[in-house]
Amino acid sequence: MLGPLLFLIYINDLPVSISKTAKSILFTDDTSITVTNENKTEFRYTLQLAMIEISNWFQSNRLTLNYEKTHLLHFVTKKQAEIQQQIVISNTVIKNISNTRFLGLIIDKTLSWKDHITEIIPKLNKACYIVRTLTFLRSPEVL
Repeated sequence: MLGPLLFLIYINDLPVSISKTAKSILFTDDTSITVTNENKTEFRYTLQLAMIEISNWFQSNRLTLNYEKTHLLHFVTKKQAEIQQQIVISNTVIKNISNTRFLGLIIDKTLSWKDHITEIIPKLNKACYIVRTLTFLRSPEVL
């Protein structure tokens, strides 16, 4: 119980160190950052700068950034073209993804919920089958 609390205290200054370029979301040992800019050129520059600031913060705090779990998800409207973005930090290319799991939800680049619904339908079907089976038994002990 004390471990996660101490970790949060330890990384508490990360949002301050990147506040000029990005907003951060900290949840236990997961960190997400958001960068917004309508200008594509400025967006690329700001995103690269934010990643450099994060990398520097990790180095100065003697932490290791797991590049295998570091991804780039660019949110777009259905009509908007996605910006082809390649971020390189410490000679590692950050992988572009089209969806991610965030606090139990699957979020895609258009915020459509399609991927999340596709994943939960089998779980709901299984739960409905169990409820139907229990209802047919009509046994008070089982119910």
